[in-house]
Amino acid sequence: MARKTKAEAEKTRLRIMKAALKLFVENGYECTTFADVAQRIGLTKGAVYWHFKSKPDLLAELVVFMTERHTVQLARTLSHPASLDSLEALTAYFVQRARLIIDSPANRRFFLMVRRLDWSSSKFVPVHQRIRNVSTMPYAIVFSALESMRRTGVIRPDADLVTVSSVVMVIWLGLLEHEISHCLETDLESALRLGFQAVLNVVKS
Repeated sequence: MARKTKAEAEKTRLRIMKAALKLFVENGYECTTFADVAQRIGLTKGAVYWHFKSKPDLLAELVVFMTERHTVQLARTLSHPASLDSLEALTAYFVQRARLIIDSPANRRFFLMVRRLDWSSSKFVPVHQRIRNVSTMPYAIVFSALESMRRTGVIRPDADLVTVSSVVMVIWLGLLEHEISHCLETDLESALRLGFQAVLNVVKS
């Protein structure tokens, strides 16, 4: 059999990661085996092991691939977070960010996988920091936007931005997960605007 080219090998690695992502969401990480991944895309289990030495290794590579991909998509699609200095701008940004996830099957699956896995396990140490970066980036954007609003007098000088940012993120993540799971019985943009407005009303000047 002819030896695979580098491009062919990379294509196979990508197929394996995509199949694994689907199975991690459908069946759970713990219940998914390399045999399941191989069967899903018509490979042998040995072929999967040739590319990834273990399931945690496969997960780590998947996290790296998806986070880098998402970072590029954010840079290409969304306005710069520095311009978020009003409720409308903040809402519009997070609606766009939600759509970037909702409109891509791979992004939807990755979002759900990140939300469902217990990342505190020691076997996930290699990807702890990357997952933390993914999880805290939106929070940092909200916090920065609230700081801008405080400087311009939109919200009170004594507002607890840590708590407000945390509540805003819980609203965004919860509504986004409901939308992806087809459990949201209203328009996502309207729900986000209402939720953000309710929080900011508590601290407005």
